Amino acid sequence: MGKLGVVVVLFFAQLGSVFCLAQTSSASADFDRLVDETFDSFYKFHPTSGTSDGFHQYDTKLEDFSRASIDAEVSDLKQLLVKLQAFPKAGLPEDSVGDLEFLISRIQGRLLELETIQPWRKDPDSYTTAATNAIFYLMSRTFAPQPERLRSVIARERAIPRLLAEARENLHDVPHVYIEIALDDLSGTAGFFQADVPKAFSEVKDAKLLGEFHTVNQATIAALKKYQIFLKHDLVPSAKGDFRIGAENYQKKLLCDEMVDIPLDRLLEIGYADMRRNQQRVKEVAATIDPKRSPREVMADLQKDHPTADQLLPTFRNVLGG
Repeated sequence: MGKLGVVVVLFFAQLGSVFCLAQTSSASADFDRLVDETFDSFYKFHPTSGTSDGFHQYDTKLEDFSRASIDAEVSDLKQLLVKLQAFPKAGLPEDSVGDLEFLISRIQGRLLELETIQPWRKDPDSYTTAATNAIFYLMSRTFAPQPERLRSVIARERAIPRLLAEARENLHDVPHVYIEIALDDLSGTAGFFQADVPKAFSEVKDAKLLGEFHTVNQATIAALKKYQIFLKHDLVPSAKGDFRIGAENYQKKLLCDEMVDIPLDRLLEIGYADMRRNQQRVKEVAATIDPKRSPREVMADLQKDHPTADQLLPTFRNVLGG
């Protein structure tokens, strides 16, 4: 081959590389837009996650558990799933292919939760958690001055009575143990709003803003107490739901949430084998501490080795500092 032939071959090889790179770049840009669309949809229905992830255009919004909102989320997820499953993997970088598969799996998992497992219908604690988390992220992260964050707290707290009303509308066939957990959490939730939330905004001096917050906060506390009464007097007598989701749904959750397709029987074998290895190791370590006592006795003694209640936080800070 002459020099000209070599030049021509190299030129077309280079041109092919540029073309492939352009294809990859174009595919990546299209995929990035689809990812953005997916997250925009997610934050629309989960604004607290938006705040947690640093997207503060959602700070004044609160989760909507109405059936209309649940149906709308299901519809959005199904449309996104079709787009993601149809997206061509050819031309995407390897890590983007992994991201695509991950997003498909998570959307399938979310649809399983909403349509089949339905915690919104069975778990009263999910509503209390949604209310407290929505406020906690605004309190605990100093991404904006306290007055600005307090305005977002007020906006979200205004919506908490609506959220708890949706809970009363949605909850049916509730397992008794779920109510016990919810009531246990609610016992401390009122204190969170009475003491912790006001304390988090101690630098705010605007009397009008503080007055507005006090009014809304008292309404929130009253709504939570009303919800607590509803759980005790309305739900407990009819609490005959089953918390078990069944082997088939559990296998689906493992596949969607963890991308694990190992059969359940094999997973149990793996789990029991690992448990036995750990039990044996506990015996060996306990024997090095005190060969005359059983592992249970050694562990019970170790559990006594902790700081007093008044020294718990200082001790933790010292350990963390170290």
